[in-house]
Amino acid sequence: MEYQLNFLSTTADRRTRLRMRNFTAVLYLIIFFATAYVMFQIYATQKYMADVYELRVKEVESRIANVEPRMLFLERKIGIRNRLRNQTDLFLQPANRPSVWRQTLIDIAEALPPELAITKIQSFRHKKSARNQKNQESQPDLLIEGYTYLQGGNRDILSVDNFRAALLYSLPISQNYPEIKVENNRIFKEDENLKLVFALGFYQE
Repeated sequence: MEYQLNFLSTTADRRTRLRMRNFTAVLYLIIFFATAYVMFQIYATQKYMADVYELRVKEVESRIANVEPRMLFLERKIGIRNRLRNQTDLFLQPANRPSVWRQTLIDIAEALPPELAITKIQSFRHKKSARNQKNQESQPDLLIEGYTYLQGGNRDILSVDNFRAALLYSLPISQNYPEIKVENNRIFKEDENLKLVFALGFYQE
């Protein structure tokens, strides 16, 4: 009776171990196939992204190849235009046109207060040289010099500032000379009269 029970117990243990082994094998197979599926999906995704990237690169390269001759053509045209612009400085730059100079002088005359007198209008644009860059930066493109006598009813020492403010409203002056500075504004006595001497500098950008 003892032997029979031991035999049955041994057989049951073998069956349990066999079931555990089969279950473990099935579990390993499931894990293996799941891992293989995940790796395949990652590979497919990476391959799709690489294909899309390669397709986009080819498309961009094709567009660049189509546009590049036009860009080279435009660059040649722009280079020719710039050379011609430098060669025709008098007619292509608005500040040098005779009609603009005429209008500038008209606006200066109209903005001039009756108590101020202009003694000199001098242009330094064509006198600037590349050898003295430091002086170029401090030298105006256009200089107006004048004076007034502070006597009688004329006691307005701000007349130069008012003249400068009026010039800033002129269309050709404001376009060609966006900055106007008071270079000189001093008062001294002359023949028992107070004389104010001023200078306005016009600067381009």
